[in-house]
Amino acid sequence: MMTHSTIKYIFYTVISLLVFVSCEQELQINSENAISPEQINKANIQYFLNGLYRTSTPYRDNYVFNDIRGGNYTWTVLSGNNSSYGVLISGNGLDDSNSFSSSFWNYCYSNIYDANNVIKAARDLNMTTVEAEARYVRAYLYYNLVTLFGGVPLVEVNTNENIPRAEKSKIWEFILSDLDYSIQNAKDFKVTGSTTASKQSSKALKARVLLALGKKIEAADIAEQVIIETGLSVDPDYGRIFRASANSSEIIFSYANLISETNVRMSQLFWPYGTDWAGSYFVQPSSDVINKVYQDQDIRKSINIKNIVNADATFNTIVSKYEDVQPMIISRVSEMYLIMAEGRGLSTKGVESLNEIRLKRNVPSLRLEDFSNQEDFLEEVLQERRRELFSEGFLFYDLVRTNKAIQLPNIKSKDNYLMPIPGSQIILSKGVLTQNPGY
Repeated sequence: MMTHSTIKYIFYTVISLLVFVSCEQELQINSENAISPEQINKANIQYFLNGLYRTSTPYRDNYVFNDIRGGNYTWTVLSGNNSSYGVLISGNGLDDSNSFSSSFWNYCYSNIYDANNVIKAARDLNMTTVEAEARYVRAYLYYNLVTLFGGVPLVEVNTNENIPRAEKSKIWEFILSDLDYSIQNAKDFKVTGSTTASKQSSKALKARVLLALGKKIEAADIAEQVIIETGLSVDPDYGRIFRASANSSEIIFSYANLISETNVRMSQLFWPYGTDWAGSYFVQPSSDVINKVYQDQDIRKSINIKNIVNADATFNTIVSKYEDVQPMIISRVSEMYLIMAEGRGLSTKGVESLNEIRLKRNVPSLRLEDFSNQEDFLEEVLQERRRELFSEGFLFYDLVRTNKAIQLPNIKSKDNYLMPIPGSQIILSKGVLTQNPGY
């Protein structure tokens, strides 16, 4: 439900700096504290843009939703099969009260509301680079929504009206429109660095979108442009990408995720209490990941999964990829090579793109003659995506867009490719919003 009464952001002045503070009400905006786009000016707009970056930093659990649902994890004794994690993993009892649905919905639409305010103000002030950055963020938020829910309300300008769901195709068109604007008007990556939206981060996200839409050749072409224009390369130190990101050669765009601000600690989801990065230990690697995904010599295996020995000499296998607080990576160069591999297909360039990663990960290179057809090569690309992008939020949607998710044990029908619209939002919309089939 898209109204000021359910999606809102209130801004306060704190120690003379403007920061974003979330406030959800069921009734009306506290108008004396609300900031409208007309109250944003050239002197303070950067504060609001910075605030948008902070508040749109992905939530911890949401970041790995596609890993949870796609088969990379199983539940632990501390979470159980009836927890929100267990329900996604098993597929049992998934309904419109699921906390992941409501979390994504609220996160995306509250930040879309704020992005719209920044975009409106930037247009009024003729600040095209600010608008370009905000539109990149909005495109990323709608990408999350359309891949989770399908068609959703399309809110280009904030309104008090309840808005029905738009067709999925319209959401994809809107995402591409925002990204094309950002590509034209954002600053170059070599000026912005990796924690500000740039022309190249917009291209990287566009390549991902085009891959989702089946426009694979176009996606590959844009991915190649990103690699050339950024000058970035596959980092041979796989662990450094996630544990010392500032020193990595891979990052195209990431949310800064400073300890003093957002402080999202991915390690808290995976590490047990009493370990170096004490956490809740709510999910753990699935048996597939432990036994089948990685070759023993693959350097990603020891970074991504680890055995923790207990006092009684037993051990737990954990997801060990993340340690201290680091930037939340949205796009990196290895994804671009994987998009190029899939887009080029079974060809010399396709295999070379795959090998660009494999050789840096200490696994044997592949040859054209290793594959009998395009489907065999696609399967290898998807497996390489699973190895490389483990716990970065890709697996389930990779299986959905290639129509392989139906093979998962937690997916009963293709209706389950989408998540249920939050039941609370359907109620608040007074029936304007409709539920996805199967829920």
